[in-house]
Amino acid sequence: MEAATEVRTVTRRPRGGSLEAVAPAVAATAMLLIVAGCLVVVVGASQPAAFLSPSLHAHPAGWLNWPFGGLGRWHPSDRMTLQWLLLAVLLAMTACYGVALWLAERLSQRFVVGVVIAVYAIFLLSPPLLLTDVFNYVEYARMGVDHGLNPYTQLAIHVFHDPVRVLSNWHHLRSPYGPLFTLMMYALAPLGLAGAYWGYKVLLFAASLGCLWLVAAIARRLGIPPIRAVILVGLNPLVLLYGAGGQHNDMFTLLPILAGLYLLIGRRESLGGASFVAAAATKASAVLLVPIAIAAGPRRLRSLAGAAVAALVLGGASLLAFGPNLPAIDQQSRLVTSFSMPNVMGYVLGQGGETSSVRLICQALLATAVVACTAYAWRSRDALAPLGWLTVATIATLGWDMPWYLLWLLPFIALVRGRAFRIAAVFVAVWLTVQWLPQVPREVAKAAGFNPLSTKVGKSNRAYLMKLLH
Repeated sequence: MEAATEVRTVTRRPRGGSLEAVAPAVAATAMLLIVAGCLVVVVGASQPAAFLSPSLHAHPAGWLNWPFGGLGRWHPSDRMTLQWLLLAVLLAMTACYGVALWLAERLSQRFVVGVVIAVYAIFLLSPPLLLTDVFNYVEYARMGVDHGLNPYTQLAIHVFHDPVRVLSNWHHLRSPYGPLFTLMMYALAPLGLAGAYWGYKVLLFAASLGCLWLVAAIARRLGIPPIRAVILVGLNPLVLLYGAGGQHNDMFTLLPILAGLYLLIGRRESLGGASFVAAAATKASAVLLVPIAIAAGPRRLRSLAGAAVAALVLGGASLLAFGPNLPAIDQQSRLVTSFSMPNVMGYVLGQGGETSSVRLICQALLATAVVACTAYAWRSRDALAPLGWLTVATIATLGWDMPWYLLWLLPFIALVRGRAFRIAAVFVAVWLTVQWLPQVPREVAKAAGFNPLSTKVGKSNRAYLMKLLH
């Protein structure tokens, strides 16, 4: 008797098939919710509220909150409610940001470009969010152009009759900004207060898109998926709300840094070296990156020559415009935020916060990092990883760290492949993020019994900040 053999065919679905089917829609929805979150915050801030837009609260002019001023009618008046609402929006946007990064390869390039342009267009039209730095930029320019005062030697308090004074706050701080950036603002000053403000915002919009184009171009040259890199750098919620929304000038520094990297990778060393010097002329702290840019690459003499020519040209322009005076980074370096790494370290070590000794130790650590990263660049003939490590060291040793400083680090997280670097950089990024989430640091500190503002050092650091303000 023959045994009958029954052959049964089983059709199996590919693993993850259901996810593959919905992934593009989930990714696109996450991206669109980031746009919606930005719009919600901007519409809310377009009502005169001291927390979301201090500038608009101080000067409720139509040119500050156009075109969103008439859209939002309900607005809670108390600061606490606004902070909790902003926290909820930031957390929701952060979750969407994570989903978009996870499913980045399911998104089309055209769609991502459209979302990025929409987001930065929203902030182009937004009133300044959360802080007032944009009007400090305008004030320093008006000091020179309208009042004949050198912003590197004179204080803004001397132009107390200027209408920008009600919108600015660094009235007892000489300009800490680089001469190239200051000269750019000088060119906008003749447009008047509103014209300079809107002219600056248009330039910032262009610089932001330029930075993201360079991130994508560098990623392609390195064989890294450009869409994920652009999302990582361009759509981080903290950078969006505090950086793009706050209309801070760090994009103007990042632009020549990324251009310099692009040029160095493309073996155009002379222009690359010059570009890093331009970054240093925009923001003084970028001068630390110049030795690495010169040391990396096979043709160092060309990098050195390009940097030297740029230093002569830009240095000469600064000398003619401002004399032999440097940005007031000595004053700014003494400022302290409550949850910066040096301040927390000083508190944990029983010093009460960042003392002058703690600051000196951090400066020594940063100087050591500059030497080590320059040597690393020399040996490896690579600029990317050493620049990334130095950026980590810079943020970790800053007593005065701001949420938009995360922008310095994100391109390197996107482009540097090393595991150790990723761990260190993500740790610093998370520290900055948690530190600047509304209400979160206060609640964590309260639960842990941690109050650096209550110590003698904390009160002294706070008093120094208030001395420079108003």
